[in-house]
Amino acid sequence: MHKHVVCNCRKTRIMKKLYILLLIIITNSCRNENIEKSIIGNLMGTNSDFLIILDSIDSDNKTYKIDSVRVVNNSFKFSVPKRKKTKSYQIKVISDSLKQPISYLPVWIENEDVFIEGNLNKLKTYFDLIKVRGGRLNKIKNEYDNILIKHSPGIERELSLDKNKGKEASIFNKYKNLIEKDQINLIFKKPNNIISLENILRLSGRISKDSLELYYNLLDNNLKSSKNGKIVFEQKKLNKLIVGNYIENFTAFDLNNKEIGISEFKGKVILLDFWASWCVPCHEQNQKEFSKIYEKYKKENFIIISYSLDKKEDKEKWKEASKKDNIKWINISNLKGFNDPISKQYNITMIPNSFLIDQNGIIVKSFKGYDSENEIIESEILKLIK
Repeated sequence: MHKHVVCNCRKTRIMKKLYILLLIIITNSCRNENIEKSIIGNLMGTNSDFLIILDSIDSDNKTYKIDSVRVVNNSFKFSVPKRKKTKSYQIKVISDSLKQPISYLPVWIENEDVFIEGNLNKLKTYFDLIKVRGGRLNKIKNEYDNILIKHSPGIERELSLDKNKGKEASIFNKYKNLIEKDQINLIFKKPNNIISLENILRLSGRISKDSLELYYNLLDNNLKSSKNGKIVFEQKKLNKLIVGNYIENFTAFDLNNKEIGISEFKGKVILLDFWASWCVPCHEQNQKEFSKIYEKYKKENFIIISYSLDKKEDKEKWKEASKKDNIKWINISNLKGFNDPISKQYNITMIPNSFLIDQNGIIVKSFKGYDSENEIIESEILKLIK
């Protein structure tokens, strides 16, 4: 009888252990059910002729394709691993008929699923945007997009007026300034995130050294130690030139190794352009816009200076690109790429990027990118040489 009781006690203890072990297995199984997050899309105006590509974006902004799906009933879905840190992705929408992406969409995955909604039939202008929901960063990105949406009716209204024909460049410039002003306000309203950090680098040419210092101090340690955080740290130490500042003299070498200083052109209106042999929009701007401006105003008190951000090992590529683009104006470089101190002083984060400098050596305008439909650079030059 005693042995039977002992045996039952042992059985009870064993059963308890098995029960606890079973609970642990069940609990862990429940946790493992949520190791993935979903990107769920609903895009009206799409069908099986549309391919959706999911790219991963690394810390250097390079993209790597990780998956692709066909649209079914206007919908698509991706599953991505759940991570402790926020992960950046890019959605590309490709139409079989066009054979190229018709939309690029940045997406951030945090601790919840992401939902993408839009109607491709209504994407008529730059301001018609596809919406992304899910997570703090996607919400902040939407706030930046809403700034564009806010100004869209005003742009369309002014462009539609007969009295504004021929004034498209000035209208776009007017709203560009309004949009960037609102974006800078949002940067300082919500500073401590990777989206505002990217935007302050894009707009840093409009931000004073003191304001850049203030912004940097609002970042947490993770963002300060990030690649973009380190760039802000370096920029806030520079005597950075922005619109309204006097330029400082610098020298560089042309393709014949002749040293040329910008001070040699004191008293002239200068268009200083930063470019590189590998930059496709730079070639388009050289061939279509700057060549036209050069021929039209070369006899005026005006000069174009192209400053190449090619590296030393790419000197031959710079030479070949200059010949291809038929650059007849001043064409110089120190062949140091984006690490060039001159590039850093002018806060070059993207190219093409040009600066219009008046006869007194004051930077009056900064132009980023190239828009073949926009003749704003020429209109601003005319204001100075007339």
